[in-house]
Amino acid sequence: MKMTADEWNAKHKIGCGVIVKLDDGKLKFTKTRSEAWTLGHGAPVVKVEGIVGGYDLNRITPHEIEETPLS
Repeated sequence: MKMTADEWNAKHKIGCGVIVKLDDGKLKFTKTRSEAWTLGHGAPVVKVEGIVGGYDLNRITPHEIEETPLS
């Protein structure tokens, strides 16, 4: 998914659900915790819950996470 930080921010709010492809190839279901921005070398990134620093948007897919109340 090739998307700029501005395109991401126009479509997705902070706290949206995402699937992150980790370095080991596993998938992590989480939420964003910042707006996206562009690093000096041009890579668009966003902060996500459970991972330190910005994560490359090319390895993130938006996903609707359903909140299930505890009973």
